[in-house]
Amino acid sequence: MPCNWLAIVRADGEARACVFCGQHRREQSKPVSVASVLLLLDEQDPALHDELFARTLRNMCAGALASHAQWQPQEREAMFGACLCCHHWVSRRKKGRLLFLLQALSWYVNTMLPVGAKNMDHRVVMRLSTTLVARGPLPADACAGDTRVAHDTGVRTDGTDGTDSMDTTDTTDTAHTTHTTDTRAANHYSTLFNTQEQKLFAAIAAGCIDNVGDLIAEFYHSENASTIFSPSTAIVEKLRKSQARSCRAE
Repeated sequence: MPCNWLAIVRADGEARACVFCGQHRREQSKPVSVASVLLLLDEQDPALHDELFARTLRNMCAGALASHAQWQPQEREAMFGACLCCHHWVSRRKKGRLLFLLQALSWYVNTMLPVGAKNMDHRVVMRLSTTLVARGPLPADACAGDTRVAHDTGVRTDGTDGTDSMDTTDTTDTAHTTHTTDTRAANHYSTLFNTQEQKLFAAIAAGCIDNVGDLIAEFYHSENASTIFSPSTAIVEKLRKSQARSCRAE
C-alpha cells in the first residue's frame, strides 16, 4: 500500500502533508523548519529519544534535508508543513515537556491516564483518528509509476522473498500497475500503530465524538485481558461506566 511519506518530506512545493500527523489536506498549513523539529526532538525527555515516533520523525527530517538539497538548494532553510492543530499543540508545549500529538495519542489509548495536567481532549482524538485512517492523493511522480517502494520490500507477488534467480519481470509490471492505478496514499504514521490500534482509530473515525471514551475503554479492557484490576481508581470508574452504558444499549 503506498504511503504519503513523500508528501511530508518533499521540498518542491507540490506536496505538503503535515509533518506531525501526516494529514493529507494542505490548506491552512504553517511552515515549520526542519531545524526546529530536530531541536524539539533533541529537547524531549531522553527516555523518548529511542521511541518509535521520535525515530520516525528524525528519519523524516533526514529525508526532508535530502529533498531540499535536490529541489531547492538555493533556499536558505529546509521547511516542513504543519496543520494548524499540530502547530498549535507544539507551540503551546515546546517550552515544557513536549509529547508530540501522536505520542500523546498512543499513551492515552493504551493507558487511559492523563497526558500532562489534562486528559487527551476527545475532539483531538477524533481528529487524529480520522487523519490516521484517511487516504489522500499521491504526488504526481509517484502516480506516474515510481516502483521504488515495491523494490525495497524484496517481496515478490508470488509470495517468495525474491532472492532466487527467477525472472522478476512480472513483479516489476505488477508494481508499476499498482502505482498507476492507485492514486490515493495511506497516512505513513498509521504504520506506527499495531493492528488493534488501527481498528480502534477506524471505529472512532466512523462514529461520533460521544462514543470516543467508551471505545477507548473497551480497547483498554480487551488489551489488558479483561482484568478486573487497575492501578488507578479513575480508570476503574471509566471502565465501569463504559460497561454499564454498553449493557443498557444491548
